[in-house]
Amino acid sequence: MSAIAIVDAHVHLYPRAELQSLAWCDEGNPLHSQHSVDEYLDATQGLSKISNQEVRGFIFIETDRKSSLDSEAGWEEPLRELDWIKRIADGTPRPGEGHGPEHAPLCLGIVPWAPIPSGSEAMSRYVHVASSRVGSSWRLVKGFRYLVQDKPPGTMLSKGFIASLKWMGRSGYAFDLGVDVRSGGLWQLREAREMVGNAHQGLPEKEKVVIVISVDHMCKPDLRSRDLNGNPNADAFDGWRLEMSRLAASANVYVKISGGFSEMDTLPNRSEQGAPGSYTRDHLLQDIRNWVERWLKETLMIFGPRRLMWGSDWPVCNIGGGGNEVSWMNWWSLIRAFVADNMTRKDQTDFWSGNALKAYSRGGSQEVEPA
Repeated sequence: MSAIAIVDAHVHLYPRAELQSLAWCDEGNPLHSQHSVDEYLDATQGLSKISNQEVRGFIFIETDRKSSLDSEAGWEEPLRELDWIKRIADGTPRPGEGHGPEHAPLCLGIVPWAPIPSGSEAMSRYVHVASSRVGSSWRLVKGFRYLVQDKPPGTMLSKGFIASLKWMGRSGYAFDLGVDVRSGGLWQLREAREMVGNAHQGLPEKEKVVIVISVDHMCKPDLRSRDLNGNPNADAFDGWRLEMSRLAASANVYVKISGGFSEMDTLPNRSEQGAPGSYTRDHLLQDIRNWVERWLKETLMIFGPRRLMWGSDWPVCNIGGGGNEVSWMNWWSLIRAFVADNMTRKDQTDFWSGNALKAYSRGGSQEVEPA
């Protein structure tokens, strides 16, 4: 039986030399170190030992660099991030950056930051500046993300935001939606659902923007809230399920099964996972699966297997996932067991790679669609 390739639909990468440009990562953060392709491959190296699956490549997702909508000067750090991922995609590393020419084929798609709330004219200018800077590697830019999980109510419904989404749809770009139901509240998911409706209202199918709910992830449901029997809190679960069902009414919405560890209670590090014969890693993963099974099954039932994709959320998965030696493998093992029990082999192939390649299949060109 042939191996099922993996396209990791949600990966963040950044070099040591540019740590200060990250808006969220100060010196006390456990992720305050270089996370490049070398470190990513270290995290995935156990795959070949226990499976015939292999990582074909990844979709790079912007890492929330310092930015501003006040002027074009606020675009500089996101543009610098594009310079960085271009070096990976072109196989032209600077010394010490943790990647080489042999890693260039791994970069299958790029989703950079963009000034989406600023409206379609600003988007058009930004893409012109960014594509001119990146050159031929712009072919890999498949969509944009503007992280809304920490933004005030109304951001996604603003005139400029909706105009940008419509421009992206006409121009062939996807939008990575990042909301946080657990920390921010269910209103974010309600607003996201309304945003999708407004962005698609009155448009022909070919002009509708593809909405990819990367959203740390599955819209970051409240996985920590459980009743006395260990089941999901009914209010939290039912509210999330209702809004996800409404969101699924748009056929252009995809969901990434990713980022679960950061939404759960912290997993023990590798050294704490028990001696042989006691509480093993297999026991741990089964307990976690029991914990999240209902959320996973509901997401599968709502969206179906053809609109789900796998993402590691590396290196953020290291927070609560057991550390870089095991976190990527832990999430892969957990989800592999789930999909093996709940999907046909064809659907599994689509889940692990095909759906991501479809969701991020379009991308724009260096010929910018007029605003």
